[in-house]
Amino acid sequence: MIDRPLRPDSPAAVLLTVPGPPATRAAAHAVAALAVLGVPAALTVDLVAAAVAALVLGGVVLGRVLALPGALQVLLGVTLLGAAWASVVGLYETLTWIDVPVHLLLTGLIAASIGITMLRAGMLGDPSRRAGRAGVAVTTAAVGVALGVVWEIAEWVGFTFVDESVYVYYGDTIGDLTAGGAGSLVAGFLVARWAR
Repeated sequence: MIDRPLRPDSPAAVLLTVPGPPATRAAAHAVAALAVLGVPAALTVDLVAAAVAALVLGGVVLGRVLALPGALQVLLGVTLLGAAWASVVGLYETLTWIDVPVHLLLTGLIAASIGITMLRAGMLGDPSRRAGRAGVAVTTAAVGVALGVVWEIAEWVGFTFVDESVYVYYGDTIGDLTAGGAGSLVAGFLVARWAR
């Protein structure tokens, strides 16, 4: 059965309401607080780090506004924070292998978030029917793969037009797309199961 989010009656309530049990709500609030504190902390590094932290905060706020399930808000927020700070402290250069799990997790979580949002908006088939669940799974996976492609294009644009320190080469791109695609496939399966 589709989890219908509560509809808070004020903008402040939207940002404070997290679906789920008390422990999940507390964890989501802690992640949101870390995202807020991350912006001034990143300003002490440089403007690029601050921009990345602001994007993370935007992602956390968007998850709250969309009333994503609390556990998904926590996982998405923690992964966004981890991915951003790994970039800020140069972890992708020292531990190059972490790029693959980050793409797998982050792309999958974003795909799941969009799949759930589309499902709640009535943009996907009836998940009580087998064909509807298959449509939910395929659409969620396809959205994740498409977003992975957009991300890789953005990396190429950054490398070509902004800063050559952006790490781009063929093997990295294919690895990122493969990992993101795998995460999206898992997300599609899980969203379809959740929607039953």
